[in-house]
Amino acid sequence: MRLSTKARAIMDSLQTWVQTQQGRLLVRRSHNLMLQGNVAGAIAALTEALSKHLKPEEIYLRRGQAHWHQQNAAAALADFSHAIALCPHDPRPYQHRGIAYYSLGEDDKAQTDWDIALYYQPDNAIARYYRGLLALEQGRHGDALADFDRALHKNPLMAEAYYHRAHGKYALGDAEGAMADWELALCNDLRLDEAREWLLKVQHQIHSHALTQALQAVLPAGVELSLQHRGDRLTLELRRQLGVPINYFTLPDTLRHHLIQLQLPGVRSFHLIAYTGDSTLAEWNQTYGIYDRVPCPPARWQMSVLTTLLLFPPFGILSLLCSAQVKASYQRGDYPAAMRASRTVKKLCLSSGVVMGMMLFFLASYGVYTNVEVHYPNPAAKTAMRPKADSAVEP
Repeated sequence: MRLSTKARAIMDSLQTWVQTQQGRLLVRRSHNLMLQGNVAGAIAALTEALSKHLKPEEIYLRRGQAHWHQQNAAAALADFSHAIALCPHDPRPYQHRGIAYYSLGEDDKAQTDWDIALYYQPDNAIARYYRGLLALEQGRHGDALADFDRALHKNPLMAEAYYHRAHGKYALGDAEGAMADWELALCNDLRLDEAREWLLKVQHQIHSHALTQALQAVLPAGVELSLQHRGDRLTLELRRQLGVPINYFTLPDTLRHHLIQLQLPGVRSFHLIAYTGDSTLAEWNQTYGIYDRVPCPPARWQMSVLTTLLLFPPFGILSLLCSAQVKASYQRGDYPAAMRASRTVKKLCLSSGVVMGMMLFFLASYGVYTNVEVHYPNPAAKTAMRPKADSAVEP
């Protein structure tokens, strides 16, 4: 018995629905297999879903990503190209194919694919990031920063984008901006050890440059200074021009004086080595302690601490503890810590005086106010409490 046209249409629709559900089920299965690390099983499920899913371009895109995860570049490129042929306005396969081309060293093809992806989706953060990365490698730092800015505007949590944008800024001479970006990269991903290393390296360079400039200012004209910081010692290398005199007996004290003012944390000595002209033979080579023969900072044990203890005990107790730290730090050779403790004692003493003065002022003000209220009451307030004569109700 032949089926009618209507029944045949119903059967075809039912078969199509069944195939569609099977395709969706296979896609979900491939996703679960990828999460389990079974990439080959996921690829097999996607291949089976190709003939059943209503959007084969989605299957090609997913299977291309699986092939790329399996490091099968040729199969991944083929699947991405199939997805582009089926849906040429979708930016995703261009984005992924561009990444594949970039990893294979085909930069021109990668650039073309990312340009097309961004034409269809200008705010595609991934395509922006990779195109910026390519521009950075090619030395086009301005283009790289523009793409990284757009990528981070769309997705401000891209730690890698901050990391590479920092390199672009550093190449353009913006060290402060680069350090800020490396810090943001670490805030978003603490595992970025490269960002931490670069941040410390540039901070050290900036610190060394500032220190070199500060010490260069006290040297005679015609003497060049180079500086190295290793552990707790500075190495100061001088090179003077022929005919420029230097008194090596007074110069160490001058340098020591400025280093004491800077109070570099952790630095205890400096090694002074000097050359003349292009000579490789040192004419001076000595090591000096920065804080040798420097007197202990004032601990303010006497009147100031006792006065603070009497005026405002909370600050007085703190100043007493800090005073004890001054001598202890100095005796173990940590002069900067002793100086910080001494300054803290001074601030606590001054603060206690200010607090006590304000308290006395408020007490005096309150006493004056209450005295005026007792002896000179406000007549207007009492008058306001009495009924007015003209407001009385006539009988």
